[in-house]
Amino acid sequence: MADALADEHDRAHLRELTERGAEVRIAATALPHETIVIDRRVAILAGLDSPAGREYTLTTAPALVGGVYALFEAAWETATVLKAFLHGDRPRLDRESRRVLRALGSGATDETAARELGMSVRTYRRRVASLLHALEAGSRFQAGVRAGELGLSG
Repeated sequence: MADALADEHDRAHLRELTERGAEVRIAATALPHETIVIDRRVAILAGLDSPAGREYTLTTAPALVGGVYALFEAAWETATVLKAFLHGDRPRLDRESRRVLRALGSGATDETAARELGMSVRTYRRRVASLLHALEAGSRFQAGVRAGELGLSG
């Protein structure tokens, strides 16, 4: 979804919405369907374009509406507030930091990751500590979650 904000017109539109009181968050990945939930009792899903045109599914089935709403809530909770996203509160990661982030995500031991990145274990651990600080994370797991929330690719 962050790619959609490459256009200044889109960013301006979202800023205007927030100025009018809307809450806007940016998710690292897009949801598979456009979705409208009304009073947690009705869900409307806009499907992919088919040969017949755009398809819509409307449901009032409590289990389906509840599932769709739970998916929305999960996406909302992990998304970044628009103001933080646009004001550059996301840390700027250089090429080496992104390589270390990928290594963290791979689950490799420090020794293996350091060897694969061509650095000493001490340097690797220092880079990991720097990433944790930059991402305001208390653990390696939190760093991965935070990087995902901020749309930072590894």
